[in-house]
Amino acid sequence: MTASPERALPVLRIGMFVFMLVWTLKKLIEPEAYQGIFLSFYGLDLGAAPIYAIGAVQLLVLLAFVSGAFKTVSYGLVLIMNVISLLVSYQQILDPYNGPNQLFAASIPVAAASLVLFLLRDRDTWLTVGMRSPAG
Repeated sequence: MTASPERALPVLRIGMFVFMLVWTLKKLIEPEAYQGIFLSFYGLDLGAAPIYAIGAVQLLVLLAFVSGAFKTVSYGLVLIMNVISLLVSYQQILDPYNGPNQLFAASIPVAAASLVLFLLRDRDTWLTVGMRSPAG
């Protein structure tokens, strides 16, 4: 069985949403857990309020993304978020067998999936706010 891109892309989009939602909600539930992350990876010493704001903005972007709204902007922002995460963790990616660094390798397929969704955003029509019947 072969699926059309219109049927396959929502699987990728919804999976990406669930994957990213975990980290987004953690910013809203436990912002203090992200203070060390922002300091270590981004060099930013943030309090809880900016982390709540970042989490809220990310949640809005993810809701637009999963619904297929404002595709160029929402898919583009998801791609940017994932590429930034990939770039700031490059040292861990290049040293995968040191401690828990293998987990950082997940940022590679996540960034790739984000790029695929961005590039094929016009074909991602099923289960979106402007839903059309999928081909095939």
